Amino acid sequence: MSQGEQSLEKADVPLQDVMGWGKNHAAAYRCLVDKGPLEAGEVVVRTDIPRGRIYDVLEDLVEEGAATFRERNPRRYYAQNPEGLIQERKEDFDDKASELIETLGNAYQLNLPDESGDSAWILGGRSGTVRKLRELLEEAQDSVRALEPDPRWCETSDHRVFEKLHREDVELKPVIWSARQDTLEEIASFNYPVWEHKELNKMFYVIDEKHVVFQMGGDTGVVFSDATIAKVFAREFEGIFKYAEKFDRNNA
Repeated sequence: MSQGEQSLEKADVPLQDVMGWGKNHAAAYRCLVDKGPLEAGEVVVRTDIPRGRIYDVLEDLVEEGAATFRERNPRRYYAQNPEGLIQERKEDFDDKASELIETLGNAYQLNLPDESGDSAWILGGRSGTVRKLRELLEEAQDSVRALEPDPRWCETSDHRVFEKLHREDVELKPVIWSARQDTLEEIASFNYPVWEHKELNKMFYVIDEKHVVFQMGGDTGVVFSDATIAKVFAREFEGIFKYAEKFDRNNA
């Protein structure tokens, strides 16, 4: 085991405390952060996780939104950004979480994979999809097109991000299902535009004409980072957008 791997092992115990994981889940996530993307067998070689448990452990991490995978044979697993993951638990475990963000965050940035040959990956669980969406929205520079039938995941901090993008002249076109009147009125209290649509039954975001976050059936999400695929979704968005109406809380 390399010196780098040994130094990151110190994160396993606080990971268990902060995330509520057992030792196998903590070791698997730390290994993916440091050395991923990895196949299940490669995680076994680099940790003490029994071979008979590794798939259950990795699928648990995917379901919780801590990891993603690319559908190939065999699957390769990727860690989600530890900063966003651990930040959600930070209020209860402030000191340990800050240390973890610094320890694992540096390793994650150093180990970011070359994704030039891969354009899509699977996000397990609603929380994993929302976490990746937030990360991409924070980095948006040119445009955000959104079809959102259920925006109740949005917190005040998310609305502030949209306000910031609007101030920076990023083209914002969020379209919300008109049945969500309470949410529409809440959004209208912030300083960014929003549209409503009477028949909205799908959720996807097109960001900077390159990234697409798409909610499939159930809680499974998919992220595409491909300009050609983004153009397909953008065309579908514009076809729906022309039937949307800009929301005016005074006429609601």
